[in-house]
Amino acid sequence: MQRGRVRTCVLLLALAALVVIAADSSSVRAEMKPSNRAETWEFTLPIRYFPGETVDFDHGTSIDIHDDLGWGFGFGYNLSESMNLDFEFAWMSANYGVEWASADTPGLSAQGTGSLDASSTTVNFTWNFMPKTFTPYLSAGVGWNWVDTNIPTGPPQTGCWWDPWYGQVCTTFQDSLNESGFSYGFGAGVRFEPKESFFLRFGINDNWWDLGNYNSNSDLLTYRFDLGWRF
Repeated sequence: MQRGRVRTCVLLLALAALVVIAADSSSVRAEMKPSNRAETWEFTLPIRYFPGETVDFDHGTSIDIHDDLGWGFGFGYNLSESMNLDFEFAWMSANYGVEWASADTPGLSAQGTGSLDASSTTVNFTWNFMPKTFTPYLSAGVGWNWVDTNIPTGPPQTGCWWDPWYGQVCTTFQDSLNESGFSYGFGAGVRFEPKESFFLRFGINDNWWDLGNYNSNSDLLTYRFDLGWRF
């Protein structure tokens, strides 16, 4: 799986390089309009596709996260025609299968299924290769991630309070296994601006999450399609 990811990233970078080389010809440059994105703000709605991943923990425990869609929103500023700095918040819910391996009794294991919730905040720096309405780009980002496995870690608890309108209100809740940690990642893709104030982005991102002690690299590959507005 790791080799497949490397090949995907290499192919995408090679595609971006070919686009840059092709766009350097005078005939293509004549057809591509200049962009006016320098010193403008942007709002984006990213749609991400997560193709699934198996994460291995210590002692042989593993989680097989199923593929699913993720959503988000972001705000950014174009420092120039080439440089963009943005903040992005994203979230996703996905089903998973888990195999627990006992750390005390070798060979003892159990299986289960569930649904996890994941969210992230990221600050990204993007480099657009050309000051045109169509351009390949590279990006790098750092952020923080939260994952809630929805696996109970204690018995249900009920809390009550007095509401001036409804009287006594009681709610039952249950603590669950969750984790948070630092993340960083890289991305590549293409950007297209069909209108002055609207743009599209197609890309691929590989992010590394620090969410505990893994036996394998905790990098998660996602494909993204962004709708964006410039103002």
